[in-house]
Amino acid sequence: MSDKQSSQKAQRLIGHLLFGKQMTYCLSGVARFGVADHMNATPMAVEEIAGKTGAHAPSLCRVMRMLASTGVFKEEQGKRFALTPAGELLKSDAPGTMRYHAMMLGDEWTTRAYEHFTDCLRTGQNGVSKAYGQHLFDVLAERPEQLDTFQAAMTSSSTIEGKAVIGAYDFSGIKRLADLGGGHGVLLASILRRYPQMQGVLFDRAEIIAGMAKDQFAGCEGRITIEGGSFFERVPDGCDAYIMKHIIHDWDDEHCRTTLKLMRDKLPTDGRVLVCEMVVTDEPGPTPAKILDILMLVITMGGKERTKDEFAELFASSGLRLNRIVQTEGPICVIEAVPGKV
Repeated sequence: MSDKQSSQKAQRLIGHLLFGKQMTYCLSGVARFGVADHMNATPMAVEEIAGKTGAHAPSLCRVMRMLASTGVFKEEQGKRFALTPAGELLKSDAPGTMRYHAMMLGDEWTTRAYEHFTDCLRTGQNGVSKAYGQHLFDVLAERPEQLDTFQAAMTSSSTIEGKAVIGAYDFSGIKRLADLGGGHGVLLASILRRYPQMQGVLFDRAEIIAGMAKDQFAGCEGRITIEGGSFFERVPDGCDAYIMKHIIHDWDDEHCRTTLKLMRDKLPTDGRVLVCEMVVTDEPGPTPAKILDILMLVITMGGKERTKDEFAELFASSGLRLNRIVQTEGPICVIEAVPGKV
């Protein structure tokens, strides 16, 4: 490759990356309008799609044309579009739907946070606090519609990640499992159905639990307790295991130690703490953990994706010991800690 060709390739790469914001907003826009819910693999005129969603047809056509160039839609003559397998993931009821993630990343609280990215880079302060003077979860508590979108995104993640976690980790032997920050209970319900002798406790903020479907724990009657509260103040009693999925990465080490020590104080000698997170490795290429880590930089107060060594140090400083890391079929791992020296 000549120097000129190399330079052109580098320019195209940076140009493509710089316009990533356009991609995010286009995906968020069609997700918010529910475009995919009105489509299938049969090409459909953009005017008909616009009529069903309330979008401006010429503008929607431009957005769908761009997304079609990346494989989200398939474009055919006459401004007709069909869903691809990628586009199917924007349907509300698709297994592992990413519609709500797309909506969330276009919500006001995320866009305002990224306006302060330079400050994040300069000071380490997160963009949400800079924009609102509050922590992310306090901001969401004041915006019920955006909280609903956030929780829907977390629920859809739990559906897919929960299957990966259950498929990779053996929960047998656990008598009573508490899911801290368990949201609407998707992960815990899945575990309880797989292990019918287990008791479970769903623990999260009251406003989060209030949005849970009434039949979430159908089939688990008599084995589930639901508690509202803050895991910085207390954790449920009488459990021989605690699980947290995508919770530790929301907080700095100091906050994490507070929760981990509360669990450590309650655990029996053969108890365990299960942290379901991505682990940052030395792999030089792009990874989901590296990408998610930037979101944590912008929206959380000191939260981050951690390396194996960072998890080990965090556990050790909380009276726990890293026992093993179980890789699932996806990017998430089950990081198991057991009681260590206090």
